[in-house]
Amino acid sequence: MTSARRRMVIFCIDGGLPTVVRHHDFFNLARTMPGLTGSPVHELPSIYPSSTAPSHASFLTGGYPVAHGIVGNRFWETQSVAEIRRRADDPLSAFHPYERASLTAPSLLDWFAEQGVSVAAVHFPQTFSRVPQPAHDIPSCYCLYAPSHEATVSVTADGPVAGSGPVTLSYLGHELQLRVTVAREGKGISVVADGGPPVPLALEAPTRLDLDTPIGRISVAVTAERKAPGAVTLRFGTAVITMGFGGLSPSVIPFGSGPASLSVEYTANPQHTFHESPRAEWVERTALAVLDEYDPDVLLVRFNQADHAQEFLYWYATRGTPAERVLAWQQILDVYARIDACVARLAHTVGLDTEFLFFSDHGIDFVETHLSPNRALADAGLLDRMVFQGDSNCAYLYADSPLRPAERRLLTDRLSALDSTVSVLEPAALERMGLPPHSPRVGRLAIACGPHIEFQYGDQQPARQQVASASHGYVPACSSMSGFLRHFGRTPALHEPPKDITGAASLVQHIWRRTAQGE
Repeated sequence: MTSARRRMVIFCIDGGLPTVVRHHDFFNLARTMPGLTGSPVHELPSIYPSSTAPSHASFLTGGYPVAHGIVGNRFWETQSVAEIRRRADDPLSAFHPYERASLTAPSLLDWFAEQGVSVAAVHFPQTFSRVPQPAHDIPSCYCLYAPSHEATVSVTADGPVAGSGPVTLSYLGHELQLRVTVAREGKGISVVADGGPPVPLALEAPTRLDLDTPIGRISVAVTAERKAPGAVTLRFGTAVITMGFGGLSPSVIPFGSGPASLSVEYTANPQHTFHESPRAEWVERTALAVLDEYDPDVLLVRFNQADHAQEFLYWYATRGTPAERVLAWQQILDVYARIDACVARLAHTVGLDTEFLFFSDHGIDFVETHLSPNRALADAGLLDRMVFQGDSNCAYLYADSPLRPAERRLLTDRLSALDSTVSVLEPAALERMGLPPHSPRVGRLAIACGPHIEFQYGDQQPARQQVASASHGYVPACSSMSGFLRHFGRTPALHEPPKDITGAASLVQHIWRRTAQGE
């Protein structure tokens, strides 16, 4: 990596709250890099729905979903209802909202390419596509995660060892065959995958296991237990699947120290088993490896750990008992501090001849009610021909044929019975919210719900359920949905922030022009 020329690094602190960043002065590079000038922490209003995929698309394109087409963290287009049902629970099949090919407007990546500027990205939405686009591909990687689970393996005597047995893992539709081996003493346990070297497992202590698959490299924490003679129980934590794009070199993602966290960290919420995915230190190390390998003019890096921590902890931090609030806030702030340390180290490595832009795509608020619009479909006798999918606050009805007037009236009544805040978004309302009113991506009917309520899309869950949760996606007029913006560099400090996240693309272009001119 060379540092003689000027460059730009853009950090997304996914879900970063302006009040938290301002109060604790997080991401202040001027503290340790006095050669940089910096801006205050500005509030950055999001768009609707104020969630990761649409908000990043607005950051990159300078437009609303009506222009860029990303209408939620989950949407479909021309697929049949049967296909949607088949693919909806598969993260790999349903993550097209995060792909560059799904954008219907040009983005900053196109603008940089026109300027002859080289770009690379780490875990940043809409910088990659599974279908190669040679004229548009940049070196990038992206992570998905799969839930934790456990497997019990029967081991039988096998030559010089006390026993061995197979275990099959399934991630994103791909099966992995492992073999568990137990030493004669009964204490040593190891795992072998695809003929690779054995990985020793310590009893009752997690070990990070990295596995190569056709879809990418899987990293997962595994803990071994001997609960009964002749059997080994393996507890697998949340698995992280890292996929490389744009010819990304395998050396950028080294084998043996993957992104999976070894433990459940957000213990103030006792109801979850989530391991942070990917961990912040891995994002930092991967960003440095990308800089070293490709020396890009512009690097985009996303840390999503604050968003995850808040989704699990924010209800306890704001609605829990006094003791729960203290512990939950401390664990949230610990995550911000960890990301802060990662970006500070990364910034020091890149050097002073760099423009650093920090932003977050949305905020967070507590959720106390889950609603299932697909249960309303079932109650109306329409579940066999229609399905709701969408975001946390807005849901889109996909059907193979248009709704008949009687079906629409019946469904509207059933939806209203779920909660009084559920409303149908007519085309004029969609347009006011910046959504494309006649796009197949918003389905044949769009609905929204009120604050502190979130749509869930399983067919079997209760129609209405009280929860202690948190989410985003609500209307941007609610200040709790706002992100933040902060800038450090050689160019004059930012004093007037964009009116919302759609203005960030123009700001990036302005900073780059000043940078390229050496100002």
